[in-house]
Amino acid sequence: MEKENLKKSFEPIISSNARILIFGSLPSDRSIIKNEYYGNRTNHFWNILSLVFENKKIQFKDYDEKKQFLNRHGVALWDVYSSAKRKGSLDTNIQNGEFNDIKKLINNYQTITKVILNGKEAEKSFQKYLKRENIHCDYQYVPSSSSANTKYTVEEKAKLWKEAILK
Repeated sequence: MEKENLKKSFEPIISSNARILIFGSLPSDRSIIKNEYYGNRTNHFWNILSLVFENKKIQFKDYDEKKQFLNRHGVALWDVYSSAKRKGSLDTNIQNGEFNDIKKLINNYQTITKVILNGKEAEKSFQKYLKRENIHCDYQYVPSSSSANTKYTVEEKAKLWKEAILK
């Protein structure tokens, strides 16, 4: 594969009050261009979280406001993969993924009590990581926030996410 198909994850968004850690697989091409998590305006992530925590869709002014929202609600974000080869943005195209040091992050932030996996690829890769590192970590899968996941409406996704996050 060509070098331009190598995609890299961002640094985690995390604060000392983080209770919930949400993992995606790897940022989309649009997110990489914008240099922000869930930067593709068609991704439902920010609408889902605003419905989960505020019971309404929030129109965020900018990325800083989104990060403040996460901090206010004790939510951290990261990706399972630190890098991988991927043509385009689809998780199904991920190859040769290298893992982030999830164990270190979780050990450094003892306030995290819940791990949420955004989508099937995040779940599958996270399970591989746990086996490789021989660690135990409770986690909950939620349907992908991607607009490519058309099985659920945004409101249905938000209901499922809320059940996973708040239970």
